[in-house]
Amino acid sequence: MTTDVAFVSSFLGAFILTIILTPLVKKVALKGGAYVDPVKNRDERHIHTQIIPRLGGVAIFLSFLAISLIHLGISGRLIGVLIGASLILIVGVWDDLRGLTALQKLFWQIVAAVIVVASGIGIDFITNPLGGVIQLDTLRILLVTVNGNPYGISVWGDLLTIFWIVAMINTLNFLDGLDGLATGVTGIGALVVFGISLASGGPELATALLAIILAGAALGFLPYNFYPARIFLGDSGSMFLGFMIGVVSIIGSAKIATALLVLGFPILDLGWVVIRRLIQRKSPFVADRGHLHHRLLDAGLKQWQAVLLIYFICIVFGLASLFLQGSRGELIALVLLAGTMLLFTFGLVIIMASKKRGKNGESPTVYYLERFFAERHEKKKSKAKSG
Repeated sequence: MTTDVAFVSSFLGAFILTIILTPLVKKVALKGGAYVDPVKNRDERHIHTQIIPRLGGVAIFLSFLAISLIHLGISGRLIGVLIGASLILIVGVWDDLRGLTALQKLFWQIVAAVIVVASGIGIDFITNPLGGVIQLDTLRILLVTVNGNPYGISVWGDLLTIFWIVAMINTLNFLDGLDGLATGVTGIGALVVFGISLASGGPELATALLAIILAGAALGFLPYNFYPARIFLGDSGSMFLGFMIGVVSIIGSAKIATALLVLGFPILDLGWVVIRRLIQRKSPFVADRGHLHHRLLDAGLKQWQAVLLIYFICIVFGLASLFLQGSRGELIALVLLAGTMLLFTFGLVIIMASKKRGKNGESPTVYYLERFFAERHEKKKSKAKSG
């Protein structure tokens, strides 16, 4: 089988298999009680009015697993990835069915990332956009020697790898707030990693194959998950997709910079939400409607419009990562790109917000500014009285 045929058959195989498996998983989820009931489970983040099953990630995982084993065969690295992915899926399914605390999920996410590191996957260096590389394997701890082969820990590289995978898991988990959003962004990200790995050639072709299988499995779920969704990813799906994006983005030459570009928008949103919650003295793991995709809805965009806008931003970032590979002006270009996209996004929000009126007819901008200064005035008055 030629390389081109392998890529096409892998993508189509994963895509079609997900399409076939999703209705079956949907039936199992409904019978097993794994669904969102907007009447019984009231949550300000839920914007649906009918019962919708979860566990969509199971269909994606099974498709990814089957096609990966068929086209990639068995290797130490792949076994490590699949064991870690299986653990993440099981944790996600348990959370969808019974519920887990944020710390419990974080613990198992770290365990899954450690399994990946133990299989030999890790970040050995970071490319410096200004030239050269930053080596992360300068501090190594030897653990054991087997048949003359040393096995140990690359302290900085392994810690960064674990942090990166866990961060990607939670980025996709936080992003899964609108129909088709996390699924589509994963598909875009996987296709970009595929393109970069394909251009590198040689040993990177295995990474390209893994990425194209992930893209096919994710995009095969999109017809059921795009607005109006007939089934949700659930934590099983969003955590699995985040785990896999985190892994494929650090195998071979498609390093962290690629995922930072493709997922730049969701990562910035995650950072903003965590900082905001900490400032408000809330747990960063407590869910709310403070994400940018929720803000876009509040500003007047419809679900599908908000999702397509974020798709567009991720595609622009992804194309930039493809064309800026090896460019000495990469850092400046990335900063300009990030600034342009942020200005575009906030400009759109302001434009849409100007069309939406507050309760008294004023624009939301004026309404929120007046409320902000009124609250500050009340706080000063209460402090003066207490003093």
